[in-house]
Amino acid sequence: MVFMFERIITCFEQVIITVGFAIATLLLFANVVARYVFDTGFPWVLEAVQYLFAWVVLIGAAHGVKEGIHLGIDILTSKFSVPTQRLMGLFSLLICLGFSIPVLILSIEYIYRVWEWGDLSLDLQIPQWIPYLAIPIGFGLMTIRLLQVGLKIWRGEVLSVGRSEHESAMMDESKL
Repeated sequence: MVFMFERIITCFEQVIITVGFAIATLLLFANVVARYVFDTGFPWVLEAVQYLFAWVVLIGAAHGVKEGIHLGIDILTSKFSVPTQRLMGLFSLLICLGFSIPVLILSIEYIYRVWEWGDLSLDLQIPQWIPYLAIPIGFGLMTIRLLQVGLKIWRGEVLSVGRSEHESAMMDESKL
């Protein structure tokens, strides 16, 4: 059950990131062609691309936690023993959760208010709460991913939330 939940979340993240980037790129390309070749354009494209990038960035940040690609500076923490490094990792995880959980809660409240107001976006004329859903969904996924990393730190599988510069460099070299 947990494995299936993990696969569904990962698939959702990857689809949003891939499709969001692809659609944004195609929209921007089509708008440039329309502007310079046909001397016209689509006024709603920039707003649509902004919303797509918001989704891509927020969902991508959560996926980055899962993949361990957020960079961490460990010049100080690497000097300590492994148990101390784990404690520091758990402390940094608590700081991250201390940010993501309040933003998640406040963004849900904000979405509800925007939904009540009935605001529409300027160019697309869609309910404003739809693009703003990227915030609670992104931070909800971020919180889930941080809790998963916290479990790995607790079990001793990893020592920190992010990847050190050294680990990143080693992974880059192994791809060559």
